[in-house]
Amino acid sequence: MSADRTIAWGEVEAAPGEFAAGMVKVAELSHRGPILMPVMIVNGARPGPCLWLNGAVHGDELNGPMAIRNLLPKLDPQKMAGAVIATPISNPLAFQARQKNTPQDGLDMDMQFPGDPNGTLSQRLAHQLFEQIRRLATHLVDFHTLGTHYDALPYTVFKRLPSASAEVCDQAERLARVFGGTAHCRVDLGGSLNELPGNVAGFLDVQCLKHGIPAFMTELGSGGHIQPDMVSFGERGIASILHELGIWPEAPDAAPQARPITITRRRFLYADHGGLVVDGAPSGSVVKRGELVCRIVDMFGTVQEIRAEQDMYIIASRKNPPVDTGDRVAFVGLEWQEDEEQHG
Repeated sequence: MSADRTIAWGEVEAAPGEFAAGMVKVAELSHRGPILMPVMIVNGARPGPCLWLNGAVHGDELNGPMAIRNLLPKLDPQKMAGAVIATPISNPLAFQARQKNTPQDGLDMDMQFPGDPNGTLSQRLAHQLFEQIRRLATHLVDFHTLGTHYDALPYTVFKRLPSASAEVCDQAERLARVFGGTAHCRVDLGGSLNELPGNVAGFLDVQCLKHGIPAFMTELGSGGHIQPDMVSFGERGIASILHELGIWPEAPDAAPQARPITITRRRFLYADHGGLVVDGAPSGSVVKRGELVCRIVDMFGTVQEIRAEQDMYIIASRKNPPVDTGDRVAFVGLEWQEDEEQHG
């Protein structure tokens, strides 16, 4: 940000009191055609925090980008104290390929932060993006969805990180609760983590926390399609955070929803046999110990019943029935408590 508070990235530039949107060149394809990342800047007339909204680091996650593109043009920068910067499609190559990972190198870009200016394409994109985030952002929301095979209600994920200050992690948790969700997942990276393979330290929100930027993930529904109710939920969540940070003067109307829960331990359930998943417990439900989570059937009968080994909260259920051995059939919470306070 310049001395006069003008915000610029490439050719996209917004002076105080202005809105700007455009494309920033971040790399080249083999025929020398540019790889462009869409950028939106709403620069308030008065100084204040800078909220960064990031979407589609996985190219099949569409609800967050739609919430961003719907809401930001409605903001009047003359009424704002601070700024909003958005990269709604932060992995344009995965977005173009309609898939999670970057097709050119097969990498999950959300495991490559802070990036490498001399690395593979995903690592270079992550580096360019994170350099701007580190330069400009005071807070960040990273928009995700579950995979295309799953159904889920909106929830957030905030992390406790030994290498980040407790104050920064506390701020991230507060913002996640203000954003809202049916559940909030507190993930302690200081303990053993067996939820996902890969480079957890390379997550965008983790790197933000390490660099003193409060950040959290929101999971808005399912990938591969646009869900209007999830898009609306995301718009309201952004507006709630803008009001919480003092960037926007007006609070959104309260949304009717059940009191959320805070989940402190999670795991995936996997198929032991191939077949089709049927009779799955719906997302947001509680399955008691011994009750059926789902069945796997083939053309001749039932090949596996997956029952709860303990009480489980269904974070996500499988909606695409065919599974092979080792495929995920559900994502569940094992330890949780009902929140005492309704945020957002």
